Amino acid sequence: MISKDVKASPRGLLIDDLRRIRKVGSPLLSPVSEDLAYQVSVADIGENERDDLIVLLTTETAGKTILGRGTAHAWSPDGSRLLYENGYGELHIYIIASATSQFLVQRHESSYFINHLAENNCIWSPDGKHIAYLSADMPDPKEEEHNGIRVFDDLLYKSKGGRGRPVYADRAYTHIYLIAAEGGSPTLLTPGNFNEHSITWSPDSRHIAFISNRTVRPDDIQQSDVWKVDIQTLEIKRLTEHTGLAYQPKWSPDGAHIAFLATSGSIGTNDSPAEDTHIALISSSGGSFQYLTKSVDRRIEHIRWHPSGNYIYFTAGDRGDTSIYRVSVENKKVEMVLGGSGCISEFCLDAYGDDFVFVKSDTNRPSELFKSKNQGAVIEQITQENSELFQDKTLQEAETFWFESFDRSNVQGWLMPPVDFEQTQKYPLILLIHGGPHNMFGHDFDERMHLLSAAGYAVVYVNPRGSHGYGQAFSNGTLMNWGGGDYQDLMAGVDFILDKNSWLDPEKLGITGQSYGGYMTNWIVSQTSRFKAAVSDGGLSNLVSFAGTSLYHSLMESEFGGRAFGRFDELWKWSPLRNVAQATTPTLILHGETDNEVPFSQAEEMYVALKKLGVQTRLVQYKGEGHGWRPELSPSNKADLNARMIQWFDTYVKNNI
Repeated sequence: MISKDVKASPRGLLIDDLRRIRKVGSPLLSPVSEDLAYQVSVADIGENERDDLIVLLTTETAGKTILGRGTAHAWSPDGSRLLYENGYGELHIYIIASATSQFLVQRHESSYFINHLAENNCIWSPDGKHIAYLSADMPDPKEEEHNGIRVFDDLLYKSKGGRGRPVYADRAYTHIYLIAAEGGSPTLLTPGNFNEHSITWSPDSRHIAFISNRTVRPDDIQQSDVWKVDIQTLEIKRLTEHTGLAYQPKWSPDGAHIAFLATSGSIGTNDSPAEDTHIALISSSGGSFQYLTKSVDRRIEHIRWHPSGNYIYFTAGDRGDTSIYRVSVENKKVEMVLGGSGCISEFCLDAYGDDFVFVKSDTNRPSELFKSKNQGAVIEQITQENSELFQDKTLQEAETFWFESFDRSNVQGWLMPPVDFEQTQKYPLILLIHGGPHNMFGHDFDERMHLLSAAGYAVVYVNPRGSHGYGQAFSNGTLMNWGGGDYQDLMAGVDFILDKNSWLDPEKLGITGQSYGGYMTNWIVSQTSRFKAAVSDGGLSNLVSFAGTSLYHSLMESEFGGRAFGRFDELWKWSPLRNVAQATTPTLILHGETDNEVPFSQAEEMYVALKKLGVQTRLVQYKGEGHGWRPELSPSNKADLNARMIQWFDTYVKNNI
């Protein structure tokens, strides 16, 4: 491991602090009380892993109970029991009164990747009698490989890769199972050669709605619909027949409708669609559906019904903030109900639908749990998981700014100064680029910004066209145009911030980004030599080879309008390797060994080209790591990665070798 003795202010975030950050999420509020279950992700330094701990707060004990590693899934309707899953895939029921657990059933998880919004959930029936859960039919390993030979006859033959996953998908189909809440033998509800996910009960406990891609070539055609199964007759019925993708259905309290998230594009992707998801509403008996939130022109996520059935609550990102909104089912009127500043990533309503428990973070504080009272008039913080870590630290705020880009589009960015900022000093500046390409920077906690700030750098980050949170037209800004308008937005943002802040040194600029941000880093060093150093993290370099080797080959089709083999010229046009001969910037390339989302070969292609050009470059491979590896990265590898990033900038930007 590289040395972590990076000079930095003790007031700022240090690399050794990363293992101490505790990440809070997945709140589950009891349907009848204020009892609350949630998860805390913590670093286990001894095991060099991060663990998800299940935490239970009960009004009776007035304290925390740690149920162990795993995931809390659902409360029983009467609030007396909690369904949870341990780290070995076993479903258990925790009984509140006796503080004991009972084993229910073993669940299996497939390594086959469906899409990022697919829910692998387990839910309690409204009448309390049954539990529905998703589990994979595990194939016979002898059929998967014989005498060291693998045979592939499907397109999505790879897993996401990374620690804990095989490199290749196991071909196991995920189906819906039903088991009595008191235990017994499970019943398979949805047999067949299709995957089901994202399940929801009807209020009468008779049907389960779910999402499935049952096209003729589900590996190739990224389209899906809402279906339902009758738990008594086992009849399966298709409810929607639309062009596009469906996600995360939620049955209405009166049983008359099902709300779900949907897109309508004819070319879908299992990765990062440009098209914003919106709430669709369909009769529980099927037929045509209506969109409720098109007037919002923002990406909708995390939907919940109000107990009255009159409203659907949801989160949406808007210009760097993520807030809770609601839409009227009757007239489609949308209004914000909580937020306006910071990032609310998850929430649940209380039994009356008056108040919330929610997960919120901001620029200089990681996520914690909060609850509203008196219909949002009072906000209380529930957890203090990171208070001790941050009590002696003064992390810088990031100030937002707007600028006019090359085509007069208004673009938003943020500037974070160094921790020990003094107006009279000159400071180097790092441009940090988000992934996606349709992600959104904003008032959320990002470790990299604070590590760089503590190391003496100012950090600028921008939401270029392609980012969500600014409307569909803006989100479409990368279509057929990777490295075009978004590159010009980023450069215009850097020019603007340098012009407005004389304390920034225009001769000491660095650039970094992960995933699509890594692609943009590779692209930028092939376009300009103004940056003194670059750190490309999990980035793409050749869109032609990416289209044929990535788990997300559908992303190239979605972004570039059709089959990759019919658009090789266009894909090569926007590949960093096409113009790599112009690169002179010292470039550090970081990548996961078993990354199937952006394969390691993308890093190799860029590294070999830069090395042959005589550019100062280094390739660092993290053994066993995949791509969605910022949160999944082992504590030791995360420390190493960030230390290398800072040392690279110290060498080539701060010291300007």
